[in-house]
Amino acid sequence: MMTTKSERFGKFLTICSPDKNNRVIKTIFWDYFPVVHFDINSSTERKIAVIELLEQELCNQKLAGKLCGFHRNTVFKIMRTKELLGIEGVLKDDRGSKAPYKYISEIRSHVKKLLRKYPDWTDQDIAAQAALDLKIGISRSSVARIRTEKQDKKEKIPSKKELYDMAVKADLAVKEHNVKRQLWLNFDTEPELKQQAKEHEKETPPEAAGEIQKLLIEQLQKGKQCMFAGGLMHHLFLQEIEFEQIMDIFPFKAGSTYQYSDIMYTLFNSITHGIGSIEALKLVNPYDLGLLIGRPRIPDKKTMRQHLKEMAKLHKSDNLIDQFARLLLKHERIDREVFFIDGHFLPYYGLKAIAKGYFTVRRQAMKGNELYMITDLQGRPLFFINESNEIDFRPIISRSAAMLKDFGIERPILVFDRGGYGVHFFSELDHDADFVTWTKHLNKRSLINIPHSRFTVGVLCGENRFLVCEEQHTVRESPQNAKKNGRDKPVSMDLRLVVLHDVMTGKRMGIYTNNKDKPVHDIAWYMLQRWGKSENVYKEFMACFNLDYHPGYDIRELEKQPLVDNPDIALIRKAINSLKKELKSTEKEILFNEMKVERRPDQRLDKKISKLEQELKVAIEDINELEQKLSQLDDKVSITELLQGKPMSRTDLEKKKLYDFMQIMAYHSRERLLEIFKEYYNDPRDPKQVLDMITTKPGLVKLVGNTLMVMLEWIENKKHREAAKQLCHKLNQLGVSLVGRLDVKLSFHIACYP
Repeated sequence: MMTTKSERFGKFLTICSPDKNNRVIKTIFWDYFPVVHFDINSSTERKIAVIELLEQELCNQKLAGKLCGFHRNTVFKIMRTKELLGIEGVLKDDRGSKAPYKYISEIRSHVKKLLRKYPDWTDQDIAAQAALDLKIGISRSSVARIRTEKQDKKEKIPSKKELYDMAVKADLAVKEHNVKRQLWLNFDTEPELKQQAKEHEKETPPEAAGEIQKLLIEQLQKGKQCMFAGGLMHHLFLQEIEFEQIMDIFPFKAGSTYQYSDIMYTLFNSITHGIGSIEALKLVNPYDLGLLIGRPRIPDKKTMRQHLKEMAKLHKSDNLIDQFARLLLKHERIDREVFFIDGHFLPYYGLKAIAKGYFTVRRQAMKGNELYMITDLQGRPLFFINESNEIDFRPIISRSAAMLKDFGIERPILVFDRGGYGVHFFSELDHDADFVTWTKHLNKRSLINIPHSRFTVGVLCGENRFLVCEEQHTVRESPQNAKKNGRDKPVSMDLRLVVLHDVMTGKRMGIYTNNKDKPVHDIAWYMLQRWGKSENVYKEFMACFNLDYHPGYDIRELEKQPLVDNPDIALIRKAINSLKKELKSTEKEILFNEMKVERRPDQRLDKKISKLEQELKVAIEDINELEQKLSQLDDKVSITELLQGKPMSRTDLEKKKLYDFMQIMAYHSRERLLEIFKEYYNDPRDPKQVLDMITTKPGLVKLVGNTLMVMLEWIENKKHREAAKQLCHKLNQLGVSLVGRLDVKLSFHIACYP
């Protein structure tokens, strides 16, 4: 049985030891942390280990080969094969016999004779009869090969080597012709487009701010393909809402390649294209998405996180939300008639203790935070408040009312559910706003006893029909509640009681409001709309965006991958035990050699003892370092490793607020384009899906003069294609410009040919 063996390669420590199945497992430690482990007799595991070491950028190819038992040329071929053919190409084994077993002529002739004589027999029956006649074993597959040998042969699947050679040639061809290639934009076949291009050529081209931007402009002047070309349509809303001025709230970052505005632009464009997290940006081409922010490429994940961390420390999110809300009202993107306020629970699965809230979907109290969104009668969000769960709902309503008054809405009407009920709270809110909410602590008998003749008005809500009446009602605070909150006298208040009678079920429900001017059917309508407009906006955000995502971790991933035992602990403990066994073996060998020297002095033995003592010293140091690292590790970790010790606490909510701000902006941009698109697409069933198809279309882009011409790919459905053309024509009339570093006009077109 093999003994434990350890080796050192700079910062790397390798330990080979047998496992319970007698496999020799090699564990590689970098700075005393385990990075890979594999069976040294398994070529597949060694290849995977090489790939992991190089992709983590822990060493070069030569050292990776030494660590995993490969020549450096072999390591190069492994990485090259993975780049061209993927991981399956690396692991595929092409060795072995290629040709099938060939029978001698006599046996083949006999099988053919049986096939002609018994054409209806199965291959198994023919094989059995031939074996009986010839007294030799013949397989069914052999008969099948003989039966089908003259039939059309299937196309031969290329071997891995052939695929590799073809991939290398294709890669070289692309590199050779990439510089010379200029994408064609149908200028010669579309007279209208050709004429527009001639007019744009008279314009002064944009001036480059630096060498990098100069290269981008030169590339766009030649023309290029962009997988996110349709997303440029969203720049209409960014331009109308004066987003560049909003971004002025962040300071200029001297000496930085990317400014804070670039980070926000990147988040906006990733959200509009359904890229649900910062981590998912690694799955897209950064150069294609870079065009949408007017840069050669978007920042990488590390830069995004670093800048977002710095932005969170500035605490500018509240100012951003405030400015954006004022601009929405200024541009009449919000209906001022009534406002709904509702909360959405954000579960948390981190390591630190934070306040618990009630998760209505799971019907249990959980750690988490609450996102409160204030929406208009059309379900469009005006602003949001993100707080932890120790904050009560009623102070959020008061804050919202004060913000709405500050926005210029003299006396807003707020609609909320029973969570905001409170007689003393009603009396305080009455100074600033009107409210509409469900009744609470009301005797059901008092609603049932109202005569049916009093219900004189009808209201429709979807397929539900209601009859409505109203009465005056006095609500009183309980003495216990007043005393609990330090008030000697309980509060009472006269309110309008609006009663709904469901025509289908006969059930009656009560609504309280302090509004004295609105007709009773309007009050009923407002309360009934909360079921849809206020709650459906969260459903749409969850469906189209990633509302539960936190820039530090993804809750949906953590739900699938809860905290588990730290696997590094077991590997380090195993390494310590292996080194201790090796230590004892070295000590025994030193004693044995010392006994030899005592009997007869020998310089060679003295050198060997000196070498063993040095190895003993290194082994003791390794054990001490590993034990120190072991004490620093957490017992439980998340498999996805997305949390990184950052809980969603009050201080860390700033990142979440910045991300949610961009989600709300993406929502409004989509609504703005939908408003235009509905003029040309009158099917009410799927306008949003068709619009999303258009705005996520790839296409060709070319800079002519100071205009970036955008040619979206062919749309097969004629109805969709014609509506898309009308949308492009309208956007061109509105005069859309690229918002970001590259100040150019945009001109949209749909390809006329597949």
